[in-house]
Amino acid sequence: MRCHIAISCHLVWLFVLISGCWGQVNRLPFFTNHFFDTYLLISEDTPVGSSVTQLLARDMDNDPLVFGVSGEEASRFFAVEPDSGVVWLRQPLDRETKSEFTVEFSVSDHQGVITRKVNIQVGDVNDNAPTFHNQPYSVRIPENTPVGTPIFIVNATDPDLGAGGSVLYSFQPSSQFFAIDSARGIVTVIHELDYETTQAYQLTVNATDQDKTRPLSTLANLAIIITDIQDMDPIFINLPYSTNIYEHSPPGTTVRIITAIDQDKGRPRGIGYTIVSGNTNSIFALDYISGALTLNGLLDRENPLYSHGFILTVKGTELNDDRTPSDATVTTTFNILVIDINDNAPEFNSSEYSVAITELAQVGFALPLFIQVVDKDEDPQPASHLGYLVSYRPCLSAATIVITAAPTGPLCSGIPLGSPARELQLPDQGWAREHLRRQNFQGPAHYDQGLNSMFEVYLVGNNSHHFIISPTSVQGKADIRIRVAIPLDYETVDRYDFDLFANESVPDHVGYAKVKITLINENDNRPVFSQPLYNVSLYENVTVGTSVLTVLATDNDVGTFGEVNYFFTDDPDRFSLDEDTGLIMLIAKLDYELIQRFTLTVIARDGGGEETTGRVRINVLDVNDNVPTFQKDTYVGALRENEPSVTQLVRLRATDEDSPPNNQITYSIVNASAFGSYFDISVYEGYGVISVSRPLDYEQIPNGLIYLTVMARDAGSPPLNSTVSVTIEVFDENDNPPTFSKPAYFVSVVENIMAGATVLFLNATDLDRSREYGQESIIYSLEGSSQFRINARSGEITTTSLLDREMKAEYILIVRAVDGGVAHNQKTGIATVNITLLDINDNPPTWKDAPYYINLVEMTPPDSDVTTVVAVDPDLGENSTLVYSIQPPNKFYSLNSTTGKIRTTHVMLDRENPNPLEAELMRKIVVSVTDCGKPPLRATSSATVFVNLLDLNDNDPTFQNLPFVAEVPEGTPAGVSVYQVVAIDLDEGLNGLVTYRMQVGMPRMDFLINSSSGVLVTTAELDRERIAEYQLRVVASDSGMPTKSSTSTLTIRVLDVNDETPTFFPAVYNVSVSEDVPRDFRVVWLNCTDNDVGLNAELSYFITGGNVDGKFSVGYRDAVIRTVVSLDRETTAAYTLIMEAIDNGPVGKRRTGTATVFVTVLDVNDNRPIFLQSSYEASVPEDIPEGHSIVQLKATDADEGEFGRVWYRILHGHHGNNFRIHVSNGLLMRGPRPLDREQISSHVLVVEAYNHDLGPMRSSVRVIVYVEDVNDEAPVFTQQQYSRLGLRETAGIGTSVVVVRATDRDTGDGGLVNYRILSGAEGKFEIDEGTGLIITVDYLDYETKTSYLMNVSATDQAPPFNQGFCSVYITLLNELDEAVQFSNSSYEAAIMENLALGTEIVRIQAYSIDNLNQITYRFDAYTSTQAKALFKIDAMTGVITVKGLVDREKGNFYTLTVVADDGGPKVDSTVKVCITVLDENDNSPQFDFTSDSVISVPEDCPVGRHVATVKAQDPDAGSNGQVVFSLASGNIAGAFEIITTNDSIGEVFVARPLDREELDHYILKIMASDRGIPPQKKDHILQVTILDINDNPPVIESPFGYNVSVNENVGGGTTVVQVRATDHDIGLNSILSYYITEGNEDMTFRMDRISGEITTRPAPPDREHQSFYHLVVTVEDEGTPTLSVSHGG
Repeated sequence: MRCHIAISCHLVWLFVLISGCWGQVNRLPFFTNHFFDTYLLISEDTPVGSSVTQLLARDMDNDPLVFGVSGEEASRFFAVEPDSGVVWLRQPLDRETKSEFTVEFSVSDHQGVITRKVNIQVGDVNDNAPTFHNQPYSVRIPENTPVGTPIFIVNATDPDLGAGGSVLYSFQPSSQFFAIDSARGIVTVIHELDYETTQAYQLTVNATDQDKTRPLSTLANLAIIITDIQDMDPIFINLPYSTNIYEHSPPGTTVRIITAIDQDKGRPRGIGYTIVSGNTNSIFALDYISGALTLNGLLDRENPLYSHGFILTVKGTELNDDRTPSDATVTTTFNILVIDINDNAPEFNSSEYSVAITELAQVGFALPLFIQVVDKDEDPQPASHLGYLVSYRPCLSAATIVITAAPTGPLCSGIPLGSPARELQLPDQGWAREHLRRQNFQGPAHYDQGLNSMFEVYLVGNNSHHFIISPTSVQGKADIRIRVAIPLDYETVDRYDFDLFANESVPDHVGYAKVKITLINENDNRPVFSQPLYNVSLYENVTVGTSVLTVLATDNDVGTFGEVNYFFTDDPDRFSLDEDTGLIMLIAKLDYELIQRFTLTVIARDGGGEETTGRVRINVLDVNDNVPTFQKDTYVGALRENEPSVTQLVRLRATDEDSPPNNQITYSIVNASAFGSYFDISVYEGYGVISVSRPLDYEQIPNGLIYLTVMARDAGSPPLNSTVSVTIEVFDENDNPPTFSKPAYFVSVVENIMAGATVLFLNATDLDRSREYGQESIIYSLEGSSQFRINARSGEITTTSLLDREMKAEYILIVRAVDGGVAHNQKTGIATVNITLLDINDNPPTWKDAPYYINLVEMTPPDSDVTTVVAVDPDLGENSTLVYSIQPPNKFYSLNSTTGKIRTTHVMLDRENPNPLEAELMRKIVVSVTDCGKPPLRATSSATVFVNLLDLNDNDPTFQNLPFVAEVPEGTPAGVSVYQVVAIDLDEGLNGLVTYRMQVGMPRMDFLINSSSGVLVTTAELDRERIAEYQLRVVASDSGMPTKSSTSTLTIRVLDVNDETPTFFPAVYNVSVSEDVPRDFRVVWLNCTDNDVGLNAELSYFITGGNVDGKFSVGYRDAVIRTVVSLDRETTAAYTLIMEAIDNGPVGKRRTGTATVFVTVLDVNDNRPIFLQSSYEASVPEDIPEGHSIVQLKATDADEGEFGRVWYRILHGHHGNNFRIHVSNGLLMRGPRPLDREQISSHVLVVEAYNHDLGPMRSSVRVIVYVEDVNDEAPVFTQQQYSRLGLRETAGIGTSVVVVRATDRDTGDGGLVNYRILSGAEGKFEIDEGTGLIITVDYLDYETKTSYLMNVSATDQAPPFNQGFCSVYITLLNELDEAVQFSNSSYEAAIMENLALGTEIVRIQAYSIDNLNQITYRFDAYTSTQAKALFKIDAMTGVITVKGLVDREKGNFYTLTVVADDGGPKVDSTVKVCITVLDENDNSPQFDFTSDSVISVPEDCPVGRHVATVKAQDPDAGSNGQVVFSLASGNIAGAFEIITTNDSIGEVFVARPLDREELDHYILKIMASDRGIPPQKKDHILQVTILDINDNPPVIESPFGYNVSVNENVGGGTTVVQVRATDHDIGLNSILSYYITEGNEDMTFRMDRISGEITTRPAPPDREHQSFYHLVVTVEDEGTPTLSVSHGG
C-alpha cells in the first residue's frame, strides 16, 4: 500500500508539471498535500473551532495564493483561512450520522483557480451506548423447564465501530437461576425452578460495549414469570398424629380430623383420604373427603388385636378436577392408644393345682406348679383422686381386712387420707370372703379410675404356714410361686389342701383356685460300716483267688431301704467284692514295685439308694522280681576331637524297684563302635560315669558318632541286668584349610558374553568333615574386577555386566575360599583366575575428522584429487577392515573403497549449474563406511564432504525487466526516478558485479541511469506535446576479466492529465416549496459545464451538504433536484443545499464544481400535541393532602399560533374524584377524595392533550400513580389460638411444632411481620421471627410438664410498630422415653455355700418415671453361664433366688448383670449384683500324691533332721482351709515329730536318737486337720524303715575266754575249741570273720574264718616243744568301718 501511494505522488507531480508546461502564459498553482490522493481522517469528537489540517500549494510563478472551500455542506462543516490554508471545523461531527465527506478545496493565484477534492473520513469514537430493541422484555415459562433451555433473546445494538460497537450482555446482579450468553443475548435456565419457592424473577440486563478506555452500557429489565405445574406431592399438616381413645367408646366417635394440603400453590387440588394399613377389623372409618377418622365398631382393650393400640398408615391423594385420584400421594402414620377401663376380675390359669413333692424338700424349695394369675385390665395415667384399698390377709382361724386411704378414686366418706390403716378382725375366712363381696365400705365411686390391674394373692388352709407364696401384691399379670417355709415330714403330715385367692379392691373382682400338695416318703437312714478302716497285708506273689477279708455294714431302715449291698467306688482291677456278703478276693497278680498299698473305697448302699463309704487298706510285701531300669532310653555325650581327656563324659543311672539288696546296681561297657579301649565307666554317687582317657580324631570317626552299650546289673540272686545305648558325639575342630585343585585357572570367553553368564566353576576341598568346618562351610570370594562375581557357596564365577574387549582384553582375578572357622581359627585357600576376552565384531566404524570442508575450483579437470576420508574400527582382524562408498552415488566424484581417497570424474563441475540436485551433488559428497566383520557393521552416520566451488567468470549479465514500456505522466520534474533496470550475473564476486550505462549517441539525453543501481531518473521536465515517447538502449557489464556485457531497450511513454474544473451557472439558487408537496416533486434544475473532453468532461451531480434527513435528491446525470419524502416545516423550515459536480477523471484527480440552493418550506397545520414522555409515573403516600401536586405533565405542539397551544384533561381512571388536573399547565393534583393503599394500591389515569378546536390533532398519555403505604394496619393472625396436641415428648431438638401466620395489609417494612414468643416457652421452644415456625430448642419431658401455653406476638417493622397477638397451646404425648432407674446403684449380697434351693438372696427394685408398663427383670446375655446355673431372677418381682447347688470351692464370687425393661425403645437399664459366697467347712483336707508314704532313715540320723514331707490341701477358705498336721499314732517313744508350715505342708523330723537294734520299723499315722469348727480330718500312713549302720562290734559268747587241753601228737584237723561271737547289726554289718592274731607263731593251729572253729594242723602239737599256748582270737564284722573284738584263750 505504501508503494502504491508513493507512485501516485510521483504521478501527481508529473501531472502538475505538465499542466504548467501546457499553459504558456500563466502556470497555475497545485496542491502538495498527500491526502488528496488518499483521504483525510478527522475524529468525530474533534471540538468545533479546532484546526484539522493545513492546505499546502505551490505556484511555479511564485504568485500569492488564496485558499478556499467549495460546496454548501463543506462550507457548513469546514472553513479555510484564505492566506494560510488552515482548515477549521465549524460544526460538530457525528460519524453515526455521516461517516465521510467529499470536500472540494480551491487554490487561486488570482489568474486561475485550481480545485481538488479530498475524501474526509470521520473517525469513530465511543460516544453511543448500546440500545435495547423491542422492550419491554417479559417471558412466561413453566417451572419444570429443563436446565440448559434457552427461554429468551435480548437484542441491543451500538452504532459505534470496532470494540465500541461490540456489545456484551450480563445480568446485574448475576442470577443463580438464569444465565445470559454474553455475545448473543440468549437467556438460559441454569438451575431448577420451583414455582412454590419463587413465582417470578425480575432481572436487570446490562449491555456494555467493549471500548477499552471508556465503555458505555445500558440497562434493561427482563421479567420472567414462572407458571405452576403439578409437580409437588401433598403433605400432611399438624403432624404427628397421635391420640388416645377409651375402650367401649361408642361407634361413630370422632377420633381426629386428618388434613393434607397440595404443595402446588398455583392451583392447589383437593385431597382424598384412605387408610392403607393398620386398620384391624376395619375398626376405624376415614371420610374420603373431610379426613374425619371415626370409630367403626366396639373397642375392647383386652382383645389382643387391640391391646397394643393401632398404627394406622393413612394416605392422602390429590384429586383431579373430576375427583378421580391422581398419582400425587403422601402417607403418614397415626398412633392410637386404647385406654383401659376396669372391667375384668383377676383370673387364674387353672381352677385347681395338684403336685407331689418329696418330704425332703428344703426350705425355700419352689413347688413345680405353673400358677399364673392375670387381670386383663391395665393401669391408666395416675389419677388425682383418692379411694380405698381393701386387702384381705387370711390366717388359720380368722381373717383381717385392712382398709387404707390411697390415691385411687374420689374420696366420698370414711377414712381420711394419711390416717393409719384400720384392721377389722373377722371370725373366719369364709365370712371374710362373703363380707368382701357384699360390703362397699363406702369406697370409691369409680373404681375404673384406680389401679385397674392391682390385686392381692393369699393362700388359705390348714398348715398354710408350712408354705409361703410370692408375689402377694400383683399388678396385671404374675407367675405365683409356692415355696416350702419349714422342713416337711411325711410321717407328720402327708398331704395339704389350700384355697388360693386373688382379691381386687372392686367388689366381686376375686379370683379363686384350689391347691393340693402330696408328700412323697423318702429313705432317710444310711448304712454304717462295722469299722471305719480295714487293714491287711499280702505278698506280691500271693496266688490269685485268695480271700482277703469281709466287710460288714448295717442299715437301720426296714424293708428294701434296710437291705445293704456292697460296691467298689472305682472297680479295682486286682480285687473283687461280693455284692451281698462283702467278701473281698484277689483276682489279679500283685506287683510291689507298681503298687505297695491299695486303699479301696467300699460303698454300702441300701434299697433306697442311700450310700456310706468305708475304706480297706491292703499292704503289698516285696519279692525280688524286677530288672534294673535305666532312667532314659538312650544317653548322649559330646566332646571335641583332640581333647586330652574327659573325666565325666556321660552320667547315667538305672533304678531297680526291688528293695535292698536286690536293687544294688553295677555298670559296665559291653560294646563300643570305635575306640572301645578309650572309654571307662565307674560308679559315683549312684551314677554310672563314662570317661575318655585319650584324645579322639574326628576324621577317623564315621559321622562323628561313637555308639556304646552299657549294662546295669543288680545284686539279686540270680542277678538281673539291662542295657542302654550311649551315643558319644565328637565335635570337629578346624584343623584343615580349604585347598583348590589348581593354583591358577585360565579361561577365554567371547566379549559379548551376556551379563550373569557362567565363566568358570571353582571347587575347593576341606579335609574337615563337619558341616561347620568342612566342605559345606566353604565360602568363596573374588577380588580383581567388579565385572565378575563368584557365588559364595557354589564357586560359580559369572559376569556382572557386559564386557568389552576394546576397553579391557584380560582380567586376573584372585579367588579365596574360607572355611567356617572364626577369627584366628579360620582357614583360607587362594587361587588365581586369568580370563581372556575374545573379539567379536561389536564396534561399527567411526569417522575420524568428519565432516570435511574443502575448496575446489569449478571446471577442475577429471581425476583430480579432492580429499581423503578416514574412519577407524577398534575391533581386530577382519572386524576392523573398512570399505568406503559414496551413498547416494555422486556422478561428479569417485572414491577408493580401501583408502577413502576422493577424485573428480569426467563430469564437469559448473558452479552456476542451475539444476538444484546437481548443484547439491557438486557441493556435498556423502560417504559411508562398513567393516568386514560377520555380520558387517556400518558406521552409525555417514561422513559428509562439503565442497566449496570457487568461481570462474564464465557468464554474461542477463536483463530481468527489459525490454519494457514505462508510462510517465507529463510534467514529471527533473530528478524523478521513473524506472529501475535490473540485470543479474550468475558469477560471484567481481565476475558477478553488474554496472549499467546507456549507449553513446542517444538523442536528447533527458534521462540518466545510475551505473550501480540501474535507476533511471529524469534530467529535465517531461512534456508530452514535445516528446511523447523515448527509446533508450541500456548496456549491462560485469567486472570480470575479461569483461562480459549485454544490451536491451527501455521505452518511456508520456501520459496526459485532467486539469479543467466543472462550473455552475449561476452559482446560487433560491427556491420556495410547500411542506405538503408530494414525493418526487421537481424543485429546480441546475446548469453546469466542464471544458475537459472525454471522461474528464463527463459530470456527476451530488448533494453534499444541507440535505437534512435526506429530504431531497439530485439527478445523477440530469442535475434536477426532487423531493424524496414529505417535508415537515416543524422539523426543518429551510434547507441550504450544497451541490457538487464531479468530472470523471482519474480517481484521485477528479475536479469538482459547487453551487448553493436555498430551499424555503412553507407551513401547513399538520401536528398534534405531543407529551414529552411516553408515560408518567409517580409515587405518593396514601395520606397526601388534597390539592397537593403529584406530577407535572407537559405536551408540546409543533404548530404555530393557536394551533400550537395545548389544553389538558383526564379521560379515564378518574373514579371517586381522587385526582384533578390543571387544564392549561398540566399539573396533576390530589382530588377531594383521600387515597387508601389498602383498597387501591395504584391508579392508572389517561390524560389527553388537545387543541382549542377539539379537532383530530390530540394525543393521550398514561399516568400511573403508585400509592405508597403508611403503616396504619396492625398484623392479624389467621387464628386466635393455634394448637399442637400430642407432640411426642421424644421429639428431637429442631422439631417443627406449629406454624403461626399473621398478615399485615401494609407494604414494605409496615407489612413485614416479625414473630416473638412473649411467654410460656420456658426455654423449650423458639419461633422463627420471619416464618412463624415454632421449633423445639430443648428436650421435652412429659414427666416434668405435660402441656405449654405460649403467647405469641406479631410486630410490623415500621413505626409505630403495630402488634397482633395469639396463643399457642401444645400438649405432650407420654412415651417410653425415660430410662428405668434402680433403687440402688449396685447390689451386694453375701450367702453361705450349700444354701437351699429357692432361697431368696436379694430383691432388685426398679422404677420408671413413665410408669406405662410393668417392669420386667432378666439377666443380661453376657452374664456367665455358671452364674445363671446357680441363680435365677423373678421376672416380675426382681427377687434373685438360688437355683443350683452353691459350692464356694467352685466359685466364691459372682457378678450378675440385671436388666430392667419397661418395654421402651431406649437402651435397657442394667445394674450390677455382686454375690459373695461364704465358706462352710464342708471339705476335709486331702493329701497330695507327692506326700511321702515310705521312707528309709539311717539309725544314726541326727536329732532334728528332716526326713519326710507330706502335703495336704483343703479347698475351704480361711481357717476352714488351713491344715494342721499331727502324729496320731505309731510314734513309739516320740521318735519323730511333725511341724506344720504354710498351713499345707507337714515336715517330719527325728525327735530323738534312733536305734535300729531297738526298733527297726515305724508306721506313723499322720492326721491332717483343718481349723474349722468342728474340724474336718484326714489321715495318712507313713512307713519309716530304720536302716542299719555298723555301730555294734562283735560280742564273744565267753567273756572270760576258753581254757582247753589237747593231746600232743593228735592227728591233723582235730577240733580244739569253737569260738562263738554275735553282732547285733544286720546284713554285712553282722557277718563275722574269725582270726588268730597272737600266740600261733609256729602255725600249730588254724581257725576257720567263718565258723570260728580252731583245729590242729597236720603237724601235731609237741608238748616238749611248747606245752602252753595263749591264743588271741580276733572277731571282726564286714561293716564299714569294720568293728572287731579280740579275746585271749
